[in-house]
Amino acid sequence: MNLGRVQPSSLRTVLSAVVLGLLSLLSAGCLSPIALHQAVLEYDRAVGRVEAEMLLLNIARSRHFLPQHFTGVSSVAATFEFQANAGLTHTFVSPGPDSLGLSFGGSMAERPTMTIVPIQGEEFTSRILTPFDESRVTFMFQQGVEPAIILRLMASGIQASGYGESAFYRNMPYFEDEYREFRRRVMHLSALNLSRELQVTPLIFEQTLALPLSARSGSGDVVRGLDKIIDALDRGYAIGGVNEEPALTVRRRVTGRTVITNYDPMQLPNEERRLLHEEAQRYPRNYILIDIRPDGPGGDYPLHGFLVIRSFNKIMRFLANGIAADPEFQVEPDERTGEVVLNPVRTLDIVEADSRPDNAAFSVKFENRWYSIAKASNEAGKLDPWNLGTFRVLAQLYQMTVTDISKTPTPAITIAK
Repeated sequence: MNLGRVQPSSLRTVLSAVVLGLLSLLSAGCLSPIALHQAVLEYDRAVGRVEAEMLLLNIARSRHFLPQHFTGVSSVAATFEFQANAGLTHTFVSPGPDSLGLSFGGSMAERPTMTIVPIQGEEFTSRILTPFDESRVTFMFQQGVEPAIILRLMASGIQASGYGESAFYRNMPYFEDEYREFRRRVMHLSALNLSRELQVTPLIFEQTLALPLSARSGSGDVVRGLDKIIDALDRGYAIGGVNEEPALTVRRRVTGRTVITNYDPMQLPNEERRLLHEEAQRYPRNYILIDIRPDGPGGDYPLHGFLVIRSFNKIMRFLANGIAADPEFQVEPDERTGEVVLNPVRTLDIVEADSRPDNAAFSVKFENRWYSIAKASNEAGKLDPWNLGTFRVLAQLYQMTVTDISKTPTPAITIAK
């Protein structure tokens, strides 16, 4: 084409076409980070939803007395291709003016590859069957989680063994009287926490040892003897009395077992703290010592005993039974308990229905039935923190249970689109 003979209007069209073509090329570059940003967020939402619905699916499996099985997304790899093209055509018409045509376009291709891993094996099975220890409960308290959520979800019961009381209150609605008393005790602890009178802390005390000496003991003998005593204590041995020979007294600071109290344990004498630790040491680490004393806040409803923590597997079975087999019922606080803000009937309200509910935060279909957890209700302009809060704690407990699935030695399944 001879540009010297092109009409001015045609030249303007050519320039416009070139500019539009350049813009189309530049737009592809601009779209790349935008598309990447959206993709990262959408994949994050998708993986989070998969994990939540996997928990709900396993509760539904337990509801039908079927074994639980977990699968996790170990990796997501996505490849993005961006292309842009532009073209200019010239049509000769004789007689008459020439005509110019413009064509441009762009395309984006996404090729995701996802790897899912069945979570199984002896280590994982052992983790979900082994009761949580006191450190997990203490951690949840430290995060500011409502005590009633923690205890109703994680505790299998309360063993009372003091202040004239000897009983075990099971967190199981089938045993109505025991369950009712368990709920009352939990609400009492929750009320103490609301008034900032509840302490959940390890017992810290000073341990004193007397190392016998003799006239023939050298400094090396003393050090070796001290090492043996400390090693014996670490193995669980108790040190007996010493004779009247000269002795070297040694002390060490010990961080012991966790205790739930209505007082500050550090205000107790050292020997009393040590005795409380020894009492707790007689039980496994899923037993947490409770000591609500009569002379402290809320002491007109005293309690001395142990909170018994269950495994993740038993938590899932408890929630599944609550759907229909062993539903929870309303329990009112004891008259000696202070203000209680949250007291729902169910620990986790899971709806079982023939069709998918509209107002569901999470839902899954299993055995031709839909299981769902409703979105947080918004009454008087405030979101209800209980139900989804409980489900969030359940998800966190699951994360504490599962290992790093990217290192799981089980066959992985890769899905490419």
